[in-house]
Amino acid sequence: MGMAVLQTVPEGFTSAVEHLNTFPQDIFAELCQEVISFLQYTKGLVKASQVLDRLHEADVESSEESVQAVINALTFLFRSAARSKVVAEDLVKELKHSLAWSDGSLSVIKHLWADQGQSFSSLELANNLLSVGQLVDMQWKLGVAMTSDSCRSLNSTFVVMAIKVADPSGKVTTRSFEMTVAEFKAFSKQMREMAAMLETV
Repeated sequence: MGMAVLQTVPEGFTSAVEHLNTFPQDIFAELCQEVISFLQYTKGLVKASQVLDRLHEADVESSEESVQAVINALTFLFRSAARSKVVAEDLVKELKHSLAWSDGSLSVIKHLWADQGQSFSSLELANNLLSVGQLVDMQWKLGVAMTSDSCRSLNSTFVVMAIKVADPSGKVTTRSFEMTVAEFKAFSKQMREMAAMLETV
């Protein structure tokens, strides 16, 4: 089979694998399941802080940055496996040849992928949904611009939106943008129309 699934791996992937090998099997299995659920859009973004708390309870040394690297590596792995529509045995065989995975970690991945991998193909997630970012959080605030270069008494109202989006690798990006009140009203009207349409589905 060669390197059909992991032809190229992101920076830090190997060190993340070495770190996840230190995780207790039950925590690692839970984390894998959470990442798979995230990719299937049945669960929100996997939070590194929550995983870190579980590790600390099990007396495993780690940091939020290291846990996030593991989450990113698993997201990449399962996304790549889904796109390749690889079966569990072939996935594990490739991982054995390509990276320093522990037998315990491989055992967990084999079991989970044998159980969950098929659903990716059947739901057509591999080629469609997995390449789409997921909205993690959205916040807004109202402001008033008092002055500008061209006007001393502007008193113009505006709305600032801050949106957090997780890309397919799990990396979270925040985007902020400003709207006039008229633009915000048009935006909220579209949201209401979408909500009304969803009620009929």
